[in-house]
Parts: sequence; C-alpha cells; structure tokens
Amino acid sequence: MAHQSEPLPPLHDWEPLYSAAVLETDNTRLGDRIREVEKELKLRLSVLTIGSAHEAERKAVQDALRSLAVLKAERLSHAL
Repeated sequence: MAHQSEPLPPLHDWEPLYSAAVLETDNTRLGDRIREVEKELKLRLSVLTIGSAHEAERKAVQDALRSLAVLKAERLSHAL
C-alpha cells in the first residue's frame, strides 16, 4: 500500500501568493494577483540585506519577480 504524504509547507511566507499568481487561469484576476505578490516580494526584498544569511531567499525573490514580469508580458500584454 502506497503511503500518501502531506504537501510540504512553503519555505517562505510569500510563496503561496506567488503560486496563486502563477497558477491563476483567469486573466481577469491575474493582474490583481500579480500586483499583490509583487508588492509582497518587493517588501520582502527590502528587508533582506545583501550578504546576509538570507542570500538564497534574496535570489528566490529576484527570480520570482523576473518570472512575474514574463507572465505579465505573455498573458496580460493585450491589456496594456
């Protein structure tokens, strides 16, 4: 019998918002989701200092912001 495991909790507080934006299928809601997570990511980035023990999270936040920019360009460019 296979053992079912529970999903892993997010590593960072902003991850559920990011996942919700990336997985959003309704383009009418996508813009709001992206704005919400971008605000949270920029706030988080402002408190993570360069060279700190949080370097991995800084990189993850920067990667997430770049991914959101691509998502906006690909899925919301018609709204601009």
